[in-house]
Amino acid sequence: MYGAILAKVIIVLVAFPVIGHATFTILTLLLSPVLPSVMALAANWSEPLGKAMTAATLLVAAATSFGVCRRLWPTVIARASVPEAPGSLSRL
Repeated sequence: MYGAILAKVIIVLVAFPVIGHATFTILTLLLSPVLPSVMALAANWSEPLGKAMTAATLLVAAATSFGVCRRLWPTVIARASVPEAPGSLSRL
């Protein structure tokens, strides 16, 4: 019981922020060479476009982190509560 709670705490406090930060950093590093050429074309829209690009990168990083942490989340595997058919071999 405590193992599942500890795993959930570690996922929430460690894995989610680390994965989110790493994804944001990688995306920012990949998009930074493109940013000056886009800003030159945008002229008057350069500041709002920069903020929008940062917000979009943050949303992608959060979604990626959520997807990975959802896969890491421990689940309880319960046995099916379907009654066994008479004469089944599962009791052997």
